Amino acid sequence: MKKLFLGFAVSALLLVGLALPTVALADPPPWAAAHGYRAKHYRYIYYPRHEVYYAPATQLWFWLDGGGWRVGTSLPTGVVVAGAPGVSVVLGTERPYEANAYVVQRFGGRHHKHHRHHDHDD
Repeated sequence: MKKLFLGFAVSALLLVGLALPTVALADPPPWAAAHGYRAKHYRYIYYPRHEVYYAPATQLWFWLDGGGWRVGTSLPTGVVVAGAPGVSVVLGTERPYEANAYVVQRFGGRHHKHHRHHDHDD
C-alpha cells in the first residue's frame, strides 16, 4: 500500500511539474520598462567635431548652444553632423552633458586634440 501511494505521489508531482510554465531568462524587449543595467546606463552617439550627442533610444539630440546645453528632436540648421564620425558611448546619466568633461577627455571635442579610442587604451 505504501509503494502504491508513493508511486501515485511521484506521478502527481511529475504531472504538476510538467504543467508549470517554463521560465526563460532573456533581456526584456526595448519597449519594456528598464530595470538593472539598462535602467542605469544610456547609449549615445557622440560627435567629437561638434560636441553633439544623439540618444537612439529616445531619438533626442543634445548640443551646446551659447554656453548652455539644448535638447531636441532635431539639430538646429547650423549644426550638421551628417558624414562626421561618431563614437558610441555608454554613460550613467540620461543627460550626457553631465559627463561631457569625461567624454571630451576620452574622445576629444571641438577645441580639443582628437584621438581615436582603441579597446586596448583602457
